[in-house]
Amino acid sequence: MTPNQIETVKDSFQQIYPVHEALSATFYDELFRIAPSVRPFFAEDMTEQRVKLSETLGAVVNNLHQLPLIADTVIGLARRHVSYGAKPEHFAPVGHALIFALEKHMPGGLTEVETDAWVAAYTQISDLMTEAMLVHTAA
Repeated sequence: MTPNQIETVKDSFQQIYPVHEALSATFYDELFRIAPSVRPFFAEDMTEQRVKLSETLGAVVNNLHQLPLIADTVIGLARRHVSYGAKPEHFAPVGHALIFALEKHMPGGLTEVETDAWVAAYTQISDLMTEAMLVHTAA
């Protein structure tokens, strides 16, 4: 990611944060619509999960500029997701659902620059998580 992309993600997240609860709800609604096979991985009551998503998204966004410092946290997150049944192939629908939710809740929608920045951020995190998942399952 470029420094400009990092700033773009941070700036757009600040704009969306006031509706983070709606963003989380939209994210999971879209994820379960496009990837219904992942629904059983989650509790029936999604309230706590939506809060976790908002908190995790905020933490990642706030630390994009120092990703090596949070790599261990991201790797731990990946390992926990393996224990829930998550697989690397789940990252594509998760990424789609994230961009869908961001687009829906950003005032005026995401610009092309914002979309590209969020895709770059998501790709960087999901690549790190995928690698950690593969190493964890091979061990």
